[in-house]
Amino acid sequence: MVAAYEEFNKDVIDEEKKIGVTLIRNAKRIVGYRDMDNHVYEKLIRNLSKLLNQEYRKISNTDYCAFLYQWVHHIKKKYNIDEYFIGVFYGAIHDSIVQTGAKKKCQYYSYDKDYENSINIIKLQNFYHNVKTIRDILIKENTTQDINSQYCYAQRYANECVEIYRNMHDKLCSGSKSLIPKNEKTCSELTTFNNIYTNYLYNEGDIKIKIPDLASRENEKHYGCPADESPAHQELKQGSQSALEMGTVSGPEHGSVSVGVEQQNNSIKLNSTAVVGTMIGIPPFLGLIYKIIYFY
Repeated sequence: MVAAYEEFNKDVIDEEKKIGVTLIRNAKRIVGYRDMDNHVYEKLIRNLSKLLNQEYRKISNTDYCAFLYQWVHHIKKKYNIDEYFIGVFYGAIHDSIVQTGAKKKCQYYSYDKDYENSINIIKLQNFYHNVKTIRDILIKENTTQDINSQYCYAQRYANECVEIYRNMHDKLCSGSKSLIPKNEKTCSELTTFNNIYTNYLYNEGDIKIKIPDLASRENEKHYGCPADESPAHQELKQGSQSALEMGTVSGPEHGSVSVGVEQQNNSIKLNSTAVVGTMIGIPPFLGLIYKIIYFY
């Protein structure tokens, strides 16, 4: 996933810009176009062209498609790009590339159409898609860990996701609320998270002493990790309230996303401007944990 984002956010070279000249010229007729966002439009054209022509090869095309949807979601939020514009522009790019003989897939999809709170759904999805790696990290440690260790990051991620699950379930899925049509997809995601968290993580080995029980109102756990938050993590929690949004990605053509994860044993240092749910240039493991990298 990190590899996909690195590729998606590379600067567009002059040769790559040539394929988008006419598309960007035509985009000026679409309501919401802004000259200041041309660098974003150029990246979108390049990324979609390479994806549909199957030029990206580090992970599967299905995964690239899912991550492109996530990348579009983030750049749309970061640059405050109009939803109508990005939908029409994406569709025009897609159709133009397909007409040249590229594979027809990855039509436009917006997270905001299906979910009231995309950032939290994305965090839960990416948690359960990486549950095996998170389990392997949590199950092998029984001694006190540094706050910046993989173990403590995994534990904090579990703590945060449990809090997200409970809040969203209470607000949108308790009682008859789950029957409200606009809540159905969110409640389905919460059910999936509950099943995977409980059956493939919480009940494995001694992990239940290290992370909260979803079935209780148990507070977050800090087994093996310092209970006091570092300034960086305080920024993470503060930022998560207003930050931007990122498994099975639930849009059209989305299958289960199998994420290849690079694991590092060295300590991870958080950028002082980092916030959960915001995409920054981060080491691979934090890329695993939050799956959301906001490239500046």
